[in-house]
Amino acid sequence: MESSSDNNWEKKEAVRLYAYGAAYTAGKLKSHQMLLEKALLLMHAVRAGDLERRNQVQNIVAYLQASLDLEYEQAHNLFIVYGHLWDALEAATQETLDLAEELLREVRELIMEVHRRQPRPIKKKRK
Repeated sequence: MESSSDNNWEKKEAVRLYAYGAAYTAGKLKSHQMLLEKALLLMHAVRAGDLERRNQVQNIVAYLQASLDLEYEQAHNLFIVYGHLWDALEAATQETLDLAEELLREVRELIMEVHRRQPRPIKKKRK
């Protein structure tokens, strides 16, 4: 008979593998959204003073910033927002952490809206 801890480990492993697969197969917008959501989850630890988690959020922000195609004006504007977000995390005061969390939420909502508005490919009917 399986123990409760073995069953719990299997569930956690299944969730981890699903998340890995979802991230690996996601498109650019969905990946961007997933990283923003991860950063938002880490913000709880950052607010508690966990500098390692703050560094992880900053790494996510730097990655997202570097992934932008700056040929587009919207990407350039987002680049600037990510710069402000980085600075807010670096200062790590209550006020700047509030700003960082607000920026993360707003950018996530923006990405979700862009993703919703993207045209979906038309599936061909099988004969």
